[in-house]
Amino acid sequence: MVSLSGLEGSIVPYSFLGIQESYEDSSYVIVGVPYDATSSWMPGSRAGPLAIIEASRYMDPYDMELGCIPAEAGLHTIPELSVMESTPESMVSTVRGAVGRVIDDEKVPILLGGEHTLSLGAIQGVKDRIEVYVTLDAHADFYDEYEGRRISHATVSKRISELVGDVIIYGVRTLGWEEREELDSLDNVTLIPLLARDGEAMGALLRGIEGKNVYLSVDVDVLDPSALPCLGTPEPGGMSYRDVVMVLREVFRRANVVAMDFVEFSPCPGMRSDAYTVARLVYKSIGYHVLYSGKQNLRCSADE
Repeated sequence: MVSLSGLEGSIVPYSFLGIQESYEDSSYVIVGVPYDATSSWMPGSRAGPLAIIEASRYMDPYDMELGCIPAEAGLHTIPELSVMESTPESMVSTVRGAVGRVIDDEKVPILLGGEHTLSLGAIQGVKDRIEVYVTLDAHADFYDEYEGRRISHATVSKRISELVGDVIIYGVRTLGWEEREELDSLDNVTLIPLLARDGEAMGALLRGIEGKNVYLSVDVDVLDPSALPCLGTPEPGGMSYRDVVMVLREVFRRANVVAMDFVEFSPCPGMRSDAYTVARLVYKSIGYHVLYSGKQNLRCSADE
């Protein structure tokens, strides 16, 4: 057996950005959820969390836009949740418990998926602390039942609408007829399709979140497949990386984001740019949260 005695300072932890502050001293806690049991087309998002973490280890912690190192607010990555062989119900329960603990410790949980179903567990863990669920997504995920399941990646927003006062789904560009009927029957859900003019879409989003406590879910298939090909359910006509970053910045500027997740990334063999792109979105979101949550000791700033 090889002894690691005396080598601790030379070992880079397998954690987001290769940084591992103590849990107690960290503002942000990364939670990997390797789960894709209900994926209906191409499974593989269970490998997403590790791929994102690996790619993040090659990023520069300094953010050029913000002029600071957001990671100095404290990042801690906990071991991946043991959910790979779980039923959807069991996975949701495990995620609920993990997120509830992080929230109770007054930290911001950042979940890496894995399929979108994990958002239901996270919402259950924070629902008493949020007013609005915001998801960026190519799909509405609003079936009441899909492939015989009431809990799945295609029903997650519907289930969440039963728990949260307001739901905003931004960037949708495909919709099932059953989903259309479900959406038309509710008055607490705002669907903002990508077909809307940019100014109108952004205005509708901002009116719904201004000054409110928000859970933010980024289904990365909101991006166009040309920008992010490695997806379980790709849909053409999506957003550019730059456009998604602009939306994220406005969400963090206008609302108090209590928790967030990044889901549905399914790594392609031999391709590294995709995982790096998702890792960048995660770190950008941390940076905007640092900027707009008042951690002025880091001296982050950005032109408004």
